[in-house]
Amino acid sequence: MQNPDYSKIQRSHFFSCEKEKTKFNWFAFELACEIDHAIPYKIKKRLSKKGYTRETFNKSCIKLAKLMQEVVLMRLRNEIPEMEISYVEAEEAFPDLDDETIDILLNYILKAWDNLLDVCVSCPTACVSNKDSYCTMFNDEFYYE
Repeated sequence: MQNPDYSKIQRSHFFSCEKEKTKFNWFAFELACEIDHAIPYKIKKRLSKKGYTRETFNKSCIKLAKLMQEVVLMRLRNEIPEMEISYVEAEEAFPDLDDETIDILLNYILKAWDNLLDVCVSCPTACVSNKDSYCTMFNDEFYYE
């Protein structure tokens, strides 16, 4: 069952059953957290004036990370020449925002993406290469919320 508490981005938001505890879903969890960390307080405050609460912001980060999984898969299948972080996914994840705010968010989303990939390059888990493999980190006490 999906975790209804969105006061914090949690691992449990990325699986609904044991089979979904994959490395690719762990990658999405890490991306959602990185997006949250990359967006500064002043931008979050701006979003709050547009009706975003901490919970709705977290839901948007989670949704965007899940949408980005499809883009990663498209790149792996050589359907797109390079990884793209597009306005379309950002707008879908963060609805009802004006173009200027989406553009600002895209800069921070790109920063989050780059930050995550900087870590991924040296990480032995290889979440994207081994995307369908079971991810024990979902069960590791070290990562408990």
